[in-house]
Parts: sequence; C-alpha cells; structure tokens
Amino acid sequence: MSTNYIRYNDGSSNPPRLRVGHSLWSLIKLPMNAETEWTLDEKFSRVKEAGFEAVECWLDDSNEQEVKAALDRHGLRLVLGHRPFKLEDTRATVERAVRLGADFIFAQPANAYAPLETVVDIIRDGLSLAHDRGIPMFVEVHRNNFTENIPQTIELIEKVPDIRFTGDLSHFVVVGEFYGWPDEGAANRMMPILERTSHLHGRISNGEAVQVDVGDGSGQTAQFFVELWSIAMRHWLQGAGPGDVFPFTSELGPPRYAITLPDGSEFSDRWEQSLVMKRLAEQAWEKAQS
Repeated sequence: MSTNYIRYNDGSSNPPRLRVGHSLWSLIKLPMNAETEWTLDEKFSRVKEAGFEAVECWLDDSNEQEVKAALDRHGLRLVLGHRPFKLEDTRATVERAVRLGADFIFAQPANAYAPLETVVDIIRDGLSLAHDRGIPMFVEVHRNNFTENIPQTIELIEKVPDIRFTGDLSHFVVVGEFYGWPDEGAANRMMPILERTSHLHGRISNGEAVQVDVGDGSGQTAQFFVELWSIAMRHWLQGAGPGDVFPFTSELGPPRYAITLPDGSEFSDRWEQSLVMKRLAEQAWEKAQS
C-alpha cells in the first residue's frame, strides 16, 4: 500500500488503472418511477452486473453492518463520504473506514461561509489523522461547502498544498455558469484543482442545472466534461505506479437533484444514465492515455 496517500493504491502490482464505482445515494428511488424500490441486494446485484466495482456510501451506526454485509455478498468495495465541521467528524469516519475496510474516504468541508483558517485546520488535521491510520482522504469540491467555487478552493490549496480532491465538477460548472465554450477558459480556471484530483464524481451540469440527462453522451455538454475529466486523469497518471487506482463514481442524485415533472415523477432514467457515466469515464481514461 502506498504511503504518500496522493492516490488510492490497492496494494497490487498491476499497472495504474481506472475503477468505476456507483453511489448508494444514486440508487434511491430506483427503478424509475416504480411503485416498489429495489432492495439493497437488488441494487448491488445490478451494480455488480453492470461492471461497477465499488459503492460510495454515507453510513452511520444504524446501517453500516447491513450495507457492508451486502457489499461483501456482491463482491463490491466500499468508499466512505462525510462532511466535517470539526476534527471529531473526520475521526469518526476514519474509525468507521478502518473497521469496515473502506478503500478511502472523502470529505465535504464545512460550508461556503466558514472562515478559511477554520477549514484549513479541519482539513490539515483530518488528513494527518486519516493518513496515520493508513486511509487516503480526498476533499470534495461541492456547493455549500467551502470548496463550492474555484477561488475559495485555490485559497485552500495555497494553505494545504498537499491536498487532493474528489472532483465533482458539476458544482463548479453550475456555480460558474460554464457552458463549455472555449472562450470561457473553464479548464484553465479549474487547473489547480484538476492537477490535484485523485477521485471523480460522475455528474454533468449544463451550466444552469447541476444534473442533466445527456442522452448517449455524444453531445457537447457531455463531451465538455469528458475533456475536464481526461485532464484530471492525465495529471494523475504522471508519476502513478503499480497498484495505483483512479476511482470514478457515478453519482446521479434522486429528486431534488433530479429534475422532475409537476407531478413529482422523474423523466430521466438515472440508472440508464449511470451506465452512460461509466462509458464516458472510460472514454476520458482512454483520452488521458493518448
């Protein structure tokens, strides 16, 4: 296992590779507009059959054993998320990660209005705590966290230069109202974050809504994200070694993330779109290697 924690490493001698996972949150209210939701085992069975290798979860004492047992039954790896407002929040998640054998954790730090120095302490101390227990920790870029916009996130980099990110770029795109037009310079504006990204979330924004249906993924909006993802992957590959794994998680949220009709029903099939996210991640990975 790597000890620098810049990348997740699976301890193997395999060449650097992409690993696509699925979010447990994204499986809420599936199948689409059905009267009966899939059971946990049905969800994980479909995730496994579709070729996903891991499930990203937010767990507590009430559900950790049920979820971990189901993951084990279906041969799926575990990733843990948390939102720290204080060091003890990260400590609890690290202990859960060690107890359950999670591959790594990611953090959504505080909120957008927290003082920079407060967030720096949370992240710096949290990284030290996680690394002391052998757990990589990445910091997610996300709305209503300190990392909701590019300038604040760059301020965080300046204070914690060894920070590594979970890049949910849909948030930057909707906050910055980027459409993917060349003269916006979105990739260059994001570059300090993309250069430090070790984990991606698969959700696509059109610059106005944080999550949109992209059809088969061949359109300009989806391909804009493929370009951003491939830049992050290309930087990650520089210096990557045996056993290093780049995790990509399909994360398409249920309502209210998902756009609904007036009667509350969804018009986009999130399960089918999650398969598109997987294909787009694979496209970005191939592009990053070319």
